[in-house]
Amino acid sequence: MIDRHNFWPTVSGVFTCLLIGKIALESIWGVRDEHYAENIIALFVITFMATLLLSMHRYLQNMPVLLVMLLQYGVLMGGVMGAMWLGTHFTDMHTNACRDMFWSVTIPYVALAGVYYISFFWNIKKANALLKMNQEK
Repeated sequence: MIDRHNFWPTVSGVFTCLLIGKIALESIWGVRDEHYAENIIALFVITFMATLLLSMHRYLQNMPVLLVMLLQYGVLMGGVMGAMWLGTHFTDMHTNACRDMFWSVTIPYVALAGVYYISFFWNIKKANALLKMNQEK
């Protein structure tokens, strides 16, 4: 569970893994990133936003989990696409920029949020089993 004690280590760890993955994939595919610094900053901002949104689920415990996950994803993608729209007023963007950004955010977010929620529910199940075992004694 992401809380104020492990928030920054989580952001840093996820950012590092995503950055290493970005560099490795670019090296394998032979792609040269012309906007390297801007993309690294965008990666950090999106990682921060996604981690912050995932950490908010404990405040939304009265809502169905699927709705919480969809809301978190919607807010993240709304922020990303809003930033993309804002960016079009200051610079030229490739015609496929929104599509590329959609997939570049969606794939890692779904994978990492899936891991987060699976481990979260696994920990809850484990805690409930321990509680039940203690109550039977």
